[in-house]
Amino acid sequence: MDILPVSFGGIREFLRFTSPVQLQLLSLFFLVSLEVLYFSRKKLPILSTRTFIGILVFALIFVIADTSVILVSKLSLPRNWGVRLASQIRLYAYLNLSLCLYLYITFLQGRRQHVTLKDGFKIFTVYGIGVLAIIGVNFFTKNEQQGLFGYSVINTLINVISFLYAALTIIETIDYSKKNQDSFFRGKRRYIFITTTIWIIIVIIQIIQPRTAISCIGIVSMCLFMHAGLETPDNYIDHATETMNSNALRFFLQDYVSHKRPFFIINIDIEDYESIEEQFGDEIATALVKQVCDFVSKSFTYTIFHPAQNSITLAIPKNKKIEHSLYIDSILKRIQERLEQSWTVEENSFYLSSHCDFIIYPNDLEEDIPIHEFITLIHEWHLYSNDTGFVRQANASLVQNRKRHTKILKIIRDAVDKQNGIEMYYQPIYDIEHKKFTNFEALVRLKDDKTLGYVSPEEFIPLAEKNGLIMRLSDKIFNQVFNFVSSNSLSDKGVNHIEVNLSGLQSVDAALPSQMSQLLKKYGLNPSIVNLEITESIAITSSYMLKKNMAKLKKIGCTFSMDDFGTGYSNLSQMAKTDYELIKIDKSLLWPCFDNKNPVQKNAKIILENMITMILNLGKKIVVEGVETKEQLEYLEKLGVTFIQGYYFSKPLPADEFLKFLDEHNN
Repeated sequence: MDILPVSFGGIREFLRFTSPVQLQLLSLFFLVSLEVLYFSRKKLPILSTRTFIGILVFALIFVIADTSVILVSKLSLPRNWGVRLASQIRLYAYLNLSLCLYLYITFLQGRRQHVTLKDGFKIFTVYGIGVLAIIGVNFFTKNEQQGLFGYSVINTLINVISFLYAALTIIETIDYSKKNQDSFFRGKRRYIFITTTIWIIIVIIQIIQPRTAISCIGIVSMCLFMHAGLETPDNYIDHATETMNSNALRFFLQDYVSHKRPFFIINIDIEDYESIEEQFGDEIATALVKQVCDFVSKSFTYTIFHPAQNSITLAIPKNKKIEHSLYIDSILKRIQERLEQSWTVEENSFYLSSHCDFIIYPNDLEEDIPIHEFITLIHEWHLYSNDTGFVRQANASLVQNRKRHTKILKIIRDAVDKQNGIEMYYQPIYDIEHKKFTNFEALVRLKDDKTLGYVSPEEFIPLAEKNGLIMRLSDKIFNQVFNFVSSNSLSDKGVNHIEVNLSGLQSVDAALPSQMSQLLKKYGLNPSIVNLEITESIAITSSYMLKKNMAKLKKIGCTFSMDDFGTGYSNLSQMAKTDYELIKIDKSLLWPCFDNKNPVQKNAKIILENMITMILNLGKKIVVEGVETKEQLEYLEKLGVTFIQGYYFSKPLPADEFLKFLDEHNN
């Protein structure tokens, strides 16, 4: 069957030995196989997925109709009505297929078609011409002579419209690529261009040779490419739990947020996942999470995501027909009731520590929130929430806290990149025995007068740790402090120790001893002048590596103090096991002793006094923080406390003021 010009070379040779029906049946076989594979797997409930389903449906109708045109044309039917019907169905399917292709790639890029005056021409181009073409199929074919692949006028018109859709797709994809540096989209872009190129080739062939059967092969090839690169369900499956993964959640949020469709997010956070994993192993922990996922999947019909090891996210589209407050409450209650019961994995019984983070979009968030921030917020919003119950709902203050943390993080990044991004303050510590200020604590401040002003280290240090900035920040701190001590000869001014806080990550960094040794040599300091403060919580949770680092640093002459003793952990056995020279008692233990309105003031004094006696009997020196009155000073002096730190003597001072303070008081 010689139906193609010589210029189509290989295609012409292939078709010489293959009948149109064979080509179409082969195309139909591949397409049906693809659709069986696709529809047998889990899919995301988003617009791009629904549009891809439309592509598969119209592609199947087109191939069946295309095959039917040839088969029916061989039958002796009155007025050839079978060819007419099959040809019209073919044209309808082809037109709708072209429209679905355009919409699919548009939705895939997260764009929404808004019917506004501004976009009026585009909306008319995309939808209006398509409607006119559908009407035209009947109008132009009403009295036209029938025949194999007939209707030349409407065929040409529909092919031109299809070409227009393909051109619009390429133009908008290029424009989107320039404006958005989305890494995920960059990986998909080549598949979009391949698909569109095949699409245009099909259209050109159809215009030049409207009677060719090659369009079936092209359309099926296009579907295969889209499935392989753009719409592969396996890309969105977490195989460990058989739920949707983090990529799927990203696509879900992108789809709903970009189209401003309201929805609910319920995120189950298993708080003790890491401890279970550490104690029982990864397989047990994963199996436990799978049990929770299975419970949620069987209990509710909504899409379940497993975006992180300890998180299970339930996405619920908002339905106008449902009273959501009662409905969501019933879902949360059902989840809570089950999570409070035991879970069994390989004869191990677990009672999980967990909570549910809950958010209503767009009520609880800004409508234009970037997707990566939304996903981060899902995992972290309990960190910014003041709620302590099982359900922790997002609210305006939570969002503001999140924004504040984002700003602080930017300030930290600027601080570690700049030469003078931080400023050190120094608080004198009074030595009761020698009646002078022999120690001082170095406290870091971020230089930021324009954005947020003063930011407490308790707020920005954890952020620096979490975002991989703490080592660079700590390096700046130690360099600045050691340079200050060395250049001002503080040991000659009566200073015996500088106290510098170690962060959790820094205290367990294997490189800490060598780095500290190099810095001390760089500034010509005696290691005995350095006292490193470690919080009580770090001492308990990071004991093994911390002990190794402490042993190496003690060898070179550094000393250590336990900071914030009594703030919640109070593991006395840890203090006995670890060789601290100083124990710093937190102000939260001192202040209740002098609060006359405190009904348990007497108990507070008993606890503090016995704690001080015990520490002194262990041969440790004591620093009490937060001393603000003469009464507190005299009380602690009678108890035998070694050092006093607090506003009674001085608040933390900038470097120049601290030097003046030493000159005035130590001389």
